[in-house]
Amino acid sequence: MEYREVLAFYLEKQKVSVAELARRISSPRSTIYALLGGRAKEPTLGTAKAIADALGVTLQEMADMVFADEAEIEDSVTAKGTEGEFDGI
Repeated sequence: MEYREVLAFYLEKQKVSVAELARRISSPRSTIYALLGGRAKEPTLGTAKAIADALGVTLQEMADMVFADEAEIEDSVTAKGTEGEFDGI
C-alpha cells in the first residue's frame, strides 16, 4: 500500500480535512495534496511523524499499513469489525 493511500485512509477515518491537517502540522496544503496525489512519494521522517501525531495514530501504525500486504490489512479490518458476530456458531 502506498503512503498516499494510508494518508487518505486516516484522513477519512479521523474525519480530518486537508486544510485542517495542514494547519495542525504547520505546513502548506500543497504539501498534503502532493502526498495524496502521488507527486511526493513519501514525506520526510519529521513530516510523517507530525502527520501521524496530528491524526492521533503512531508513526508505526502508519508504517505498518504502508509495508503490510493488502490481504493482511483486509483481514485486520475485518477482524476488528466483526468481533462478537460469530458467537454461538
